[in-house]
Amino acid sequence: MQSWWKQFLVSVAVIGVVALSAQPSMAHPHVFIDMKTAFRFDDEGRLDALRITWIFDEFYSAYAVDGAPKTNGTYDEKYLAALAEENLKNLAEWNYFAEVKTGSTPVETGEALDGLSTWDEEAGRLSLTFTLPLKVPQAAPAGAPVNVRIFDPSYYITIDYVSDDPVSLVGGQHQGCSVAIAVPEVEQVWTSLPESAFTNPDSQLGANFASTATLSCGPEKS
Repeated sequence: MQSWWKQFLVSVAVIGVVALSAQPSMAHPHVFIDMKTAFRFDDEGRLDALRITWIFDEFYSAYAVDGAPKTNGTYDEKYLAALAEENLKNLAEWNYFAEVKTGSTPVETGEALDGLSTWDEEAGRLSLTFTLPLKVPQAAPAGAPVNVRIFDPSYYITIDYVSDDPVSLVGGQHQGCSVAIAVPEVEQVWTSLPESAFTNPDSQLGANFASTATLSCGPEKS
């Protein structure tokens, strides 16, 4: 079975983020991420990028910054910048765990930009924020909405939207646009999955648990 997990290696300034091939003994999350997503529009009212924020769980956060220089309750800016750069470099191979579609048609995305790692001292949690541009901006009319799923196919990492203000609309004109989030019922998913979902390395187990954010734009309501 081919494994595409690379150990979360942490040195003085770098860390790699990718995932582990799904195996029956590991078919549950080991890293937990809370997410926010800003849908960015251009001047013509088309979706042109996603600004994604991941907030890692306390245990992974502590591991990621272990031994890093810290001053006045936060970590060295150069360390955090290198952390973001290395994370995005490694995630590029997996398209940053992002799937964007209009209907069943995939929408190509470009290289992540403006990566930023931050540290929340009170919560003890590390965040990674980055912009994922669309190669071709999407109008997202009501009849052809844009669907966004962000997930680790292996389900080693689980990525869930925060409960408060999980999505926002930013940038150019976006009157008449809205985003709805569909969250799968986890227990239902577990009981309905075939055995092959756990034994086939190409099954994309994590896709079954991924929330879908659907952007739809239409005439502004009066």
